[in-house]
Amino acid sequence: MKFSSDKDINLYTKHLVRDGWIFKRGRKHGKLFSPDSREMVVIPSTPSKRRSLQEMLSTVSRIERRR
Repeated sequence: MKFSSDKDINLYTKHLVRDGWIFKRGRKHGKLFSPDSREMVVIPSTPSKRRSLQEMLSTVSRIERRR
């Protein structure tokens, strides 16, 4: 399954899904839900910002610290 057109975001999302995160596809963006809470991370299907991977990494790490 392809989550994003960016290869790095796609690879990182695949690892998160294997670790138990739940992916739901939306119209423009996908959503990743944490396995043990209701927090989510928005996955851009066609990222336009260079920092979108770094923003995603920081959001995921913030959610995982709250566990």
